[in-house]
Amino acid sequence: MREFSFVSLNEGATAACARGVAAVLRGGDTVLLRGGLGAGKTTLVRGIADALGVAKGLVSSPTFVIVNQYPVNPTGTTGKNSNAGVTEVAHVDAYRLTGPDDLESVGWDRLFDEHGRARGDVVALVEWPERIAAVFKDVECAEVLLELQATASARKVTLRVPDSWRERPGVEPLLSRAPIECRTTREWVAPTASTYPFASERARMADLNKWFTGSYTISRPATPSDFEE
Repeated sequence: MREFSFVSLNEGATAACARGVAAVLRGGDTVLLRGGLGAGKTTLVRGIADALGVAKGLVSSPTFVIVNQYPVNPTGTTGKNSNAGVTEVAHVDAYRLTGPDDLESVGWDRLFDEHGRARGDVVALVEWPERIAAVFKDVECAEVLLELQATASARKVTLRVPDSWRERPGVEPLLSRAPIECRTTREWVAPTASTYPFASERARMADLNKWFTGSYTISRPATPSDFEE
């Protein structure tokens, strides 16, 4: 497993991280979401699902129904190629389960095979996976760990990705740089965004124009590092 950690300062940064995770997912993938109560696991699910093309407002905590299924719009926001073939997001909350035997009554076999792998057109997002850990012992899953910090809105985010995903587009930036606030628009930018560290090409050009017109002022001479992305 490859691993990368950063501190998310607010929900905007966490949402940008979610878009980054979504950008590398393919049908049949499972993401295990770890963290205590109130860590923001369901918020992260909303961000991933939204980026994959699930309608806004559709995601809700499945604590009592265990599994929610959300249809995916094929024109999701992460790009046409990386998520091709994904038709559904399965959102699992195992908090109330005592073990794998409890899965028989929640329609598990409709979404996962006998080895615990998600169906080929499904992306599975699993909260409290430790309650059913035996299900995934032979499955390569990505993991996201959310840890509360001293500041109420801050979270330490640790991403773990299987080595077999190494060649996927977007994995390298996901595991090497944190979400960043665009200095032009103040929007949070996903680490996988092609325009990183800007929210868009338009924002990049607007920033460049400020340098050319002298709108930026600094107290020292500019150095090459000031222009690096």
